[in-house]
Amino acid sequence: MLVARQPEHSTDIRPRHILAEHLLKIGKYEEAEEMERPACAWMDAQSRLGKESPQAINARRFIARALWGQGKPRRAEAEALLAEIDEIVDGMGGGRFAVYQEEERRLNRQMRDDLGE
Repeated sequence: MLVARQPEHSTDIRPRHILAEHLLKIGKYEEAEEMERPACAWMDAQSRLGKESPQAINARRFIARALWGQGKPRRAEAEALLAEIDEIVDGMGGGRFAVYQEEERRLNRQMRDDLGE
């Protein structure tokens, strides 16, 4: 298994995020999920980002794709995460990331199409 090592207090989660995206592309879904979950949690906790940021929403999409790719046993979890993503995007309307709401909706529809849902 590939492990992205970085200092314990590092604020640069890009290596994990980039590695997760690559792992998704090559079908290493469990490893991608493992890489992206800490990155997503980090983004959620940052005051300048948070759950409604496009970056955190994209991290959730990575995780949803990774769950979906792991097959039927993980599909219910993926579907629950997709519903959570939709809920977050629906709540963006009055917030600081409202300008990205329609684009995030489009990306969610595209992802669902790609998954064959």
